[in-house]
Amino acid sequence: MNIKQALGDTASAIPHKEAIVLGAQRVTYGELDEISDRIANALLDMGMKKGTHVAILMSHSPEWVINYFGVISGGGVAVLLNTALKVPELDSLLRDSDSEILITEKRFSRMLSSVLPHIPLLKHVIEVDTESYSRMIAKGSSVSPDIDIKDEDEATIFYTSGVLGKQKGVVHTHASLMGTPPIVSAGIQRKREDVIIDLVPFSYLYGLFEVLFGSIIVGSTVVLIPNFTPRAVLEAVEKERGSIIFGVPSMYNALAMLRDEILRGYNLNSLRLAVSAGAKSFPKLMETLEDKLGLSLYEVYGLTEVSAVSISTFNNRKLGTVGKPICRLKILDDNGKEVPKGEMGEAVFNAPWAMKGYYKAPELTAQVLKDGWFYTGDLVRMDEEGYLEYIEKKSFIIVTSSGLKIGPSEVEFMLMSHPSVAEVAYVGIDDGYGGQIPTAFVVLKEGQHATAKELSNLCCQNLADFKVPKRIKFIDSIPKTSSGKISRKKLKERERLHN
Repeated sequence: MNIKQALGDTASAIPHKEAIVLGAQRVTYGELDEISDRIANALLDMGMKKGTHVAILMSHSPEWVINYFGVISGGGVAVLLNTALKVPELDSLLRDSDSEILITEKRFSRMLSSVLPHIPLLKHVIEVDTESYSRMIAKGSSVSPDIDIKDEDEATIFYTSGVLGKQKGVVHTHASLMGTPPIVSAGIQRKREDVIIDLVPFSYLYGLFEVLFGSIIVGSTVVLIPNFTPRAVLEAVEKERGSIIFGVPSMYNALAMLRDEILRGYNLNSLRLAVSAGAKSFPKLMETLEDKLGLSLYEVYGLTEVSAVSISTFNNRKLGTVGKPICRLKILDDNGKEVPKGEMGEAVFNAPWAMKGYYKAPELTAQVLKDGWFYTGDLVRMDEEGYLEYIEKKSFIIVTSSGLKIGPSEVEFMLMSHPSVAEVAYVGIDDGYGGQIPTAFVVLKEGQHATAKELSNLCCQNLADFKVPKRIKFIDSIPKTSSGKISRKKLKERERLHN
């Protein structure tokens, strides 16, 4: 089954069930299926063929979902672009992806007006917030296009800096799209009655695969939160009777730190679990989250290139781990030898739902995909019970002037244990001589106080001397990526400009 069939089957079974909700905007499964077919036919009339690359640059909305399925239903390949990117970045990705059609909004097409006419293959720009778009949908046939979609056909390209540190297109087929959503849904026991509170954009694989596809397959309702704030989440849970939240650790940290009197102002009885992915979570805060919101936290570990590879499930859940692998795993040392249980090494996976490859970059693909095994660049360890702990990206490791290696999360967790600390990022800042200065950037809780000496002493008492930050800087906020992860790159750039 491909994702187009999955939507069609659910729409046939429960046409009047709400599929996507954003405030007062409510789209049923029947409407989602019908409107996406209208868009598919309009795109085909416009010249889209099977395999045509169609870029989507839109805010987190029901229209995003409708247009994505329009592209897929018509046999196109959806190129997913991040709305946080700047004009030069989007220009580069539209060129690299060979996109012939761009589906967007007026605010983005205006922003890109100086570059769009010069993108060689781009023939059409469709703005979804215009009268001409409404007329296009009205004229489009609601009959499902007769396109022969095979499992091995390319379906979606995600752009990620991921494993190799530079933007590249990750190509997924219809088969790989459908690989993990049923497994994750079964693992968390997602049901048709569930109402999903979604904090993750669909331009990220986690949002598209595990939130959207996983919900469509079982027929859950997805409630969109385009701009995360803790209060927006609480209001949505209460109003929509939300039962499952999908987010990233920084969002859960913010929810866990809410004062009890704020939480008491909302009815959160419908909540039963939260799913976390995208970064390493802080176990103590996750315990607090579970206690305060009365739910269970499930962690998922995956990458854009291989989707989910290890998940917490109803039967296998242990805070501080990402559950147990759902595909073949090797943990290798720097010499390529497997390490014993309990020891740290690089995670290497063999998953049937891995990407087809990086778009137009066979040499980059060959760096990470070797004989069917995907080399993640992530450091992990497995405990005696088979639970996998995600440690760090190799690229995040701080190397001291004496060559010792520090995993940032260990130090971040120690600093987070101080009652006045709200957020921490531990980063190696270039010293100008080829070395790194281990620097902790700290955000304090509102109205709280702590000194650098106090925090340094906390680390000295609990960690080896070489792990203790050489500098502690207090800042108002830690920069994040659009998916909510700490942006270590921005912190490094900020320091470089200040120095």
